[in-house]
Amino acid sequence: MKWPRVDAVLGLQWGDEGKGKVVDALAGGYPVVARFQGGPNAGHTLYYRGEKVVLHQIPSGIFHEGVYCLIGDGVVLDPEVLLREITGLERLGIAVRERLVIAEGAHIILPVHRWLEEVSAEGEKIGTTRRGIGPAYADRYARRGIPVGWIEDERFSERVIDLTRYHSARFPGHEAPMPSDTFWAGIETLRSLQRVRVSEWLWQFDSILAEGSQGTMLDVFAGTYPFVTASHTTIAGVLAGLSVPAQAIGQVYGVTKAYATRVGEGPFPTEVFGAEAEWLQTRGAELGSTTGRLRRCGWLDLVALRYAVRINGVTHLTLTKADILCGLPEVKVRVGGSDTHPEYQALPGWETLDAPEFEGFVRFIEDFVGVPVWGISTGPERADWRERTPA
Repeated sequence: MKWPRVDAVLGLQWGDEGKGKVVDALAGGYPVVARFQGGPNAGHTLYYRGEKVVLHQIPSGIFHEGVYCLIGDGVVLDPEVLLREITGLERLGIAVRERLVIAEGAHIILPVHRWLEEVSAEGEKIGTTRRGIGPAYADRYARRGIPVGWIEDERFSERVIDLTRYHSARFPGHEAPMPSDTFWAGIETLRSLQRVRVSEWLWQFDSILAEGSQGTMLDVFAGTYPFVTASHTTIAGVLAGLSVPAQAIGQVYGVTKAYATRVGEGPFPTEVFGAEAEWLQTRGAELGSTTGRLRRCGWLDLVALRYAVRINGVTHLTLTKADILCGLPEVKVRVGGSDTHPEYQALPGWETLDAPEFEGFVRFIEDFVGVPVWGISTGPERADWRERTPA
């Protein structure tokens, strides 16, 4: 049997690695870019014609003419966010509606899902983005969620109201918000878009680029539980979220920063504090594109990176934000020890990304994790990018 080849772009840290830029660099070579998990907690930042654009729901391939962008079964979809995103892209002159495709199996985030994170204070415990993602996934697994495929059902509105009331009853003295006109406008937008059964639609194409959100260390199974997201951010999520077999997986592009960042609570073995942290936050513009929160910063954790490479079957590494470290006399990487007492290797710093010291840094990473570095982001713009031929 012939199946489509599915290549994947995955984050290998705690998210915010720059996956959107890698997808943008690769997308022109595929007929379809498909998002396989997550919700509007993702924030893929790109620069289009000099303007900063943050994509929360729509795959990063939307900037390439002729490329279909699929929001897959594993995604939880906020109709209000989607409507704002489509409107913003159309203002830039991008034809979105003719190329955006929605999986019938994706689930809908209701206003009550965002409310649940506020009223229950669950988001505070683990540092979520409070976009309703966790409660929407919880409803899905509790078999009371609302998939996109139900929006044409005559009982759809009733189902939305019933689920809102169900959650509201769990918190006496608090009243959950009923869906607003903006929510229903988002639903009308969904009704106007092409909706498909992913397991059938994808098979008409020879190749697909799968786009994930967050990073491996936030995977609900493989990450730093319980300080994780609510979905599978690893290669396993590609199979489930796009209904493709394991044999379809081709190249796996793993993305890592030259240092490490994390948003929210949870273990972070290589975290730095004080002046070092402030320097990285400022120079690296480490502000969450979805939350606006300062990201925690630290040195590159090669132990965690090797773990992520192995469980995802990474074939190509992409390194981002190495330019941020230019000018440092030395750069540290974690090479061993426990999470509470990590061991570091200090490597010579570099003045530019053409310096032999930077090449030495790249080779050290390759030797440690056993995968070649294929691509390097050299700055924030779309054109700030180069492929590398490993030695």
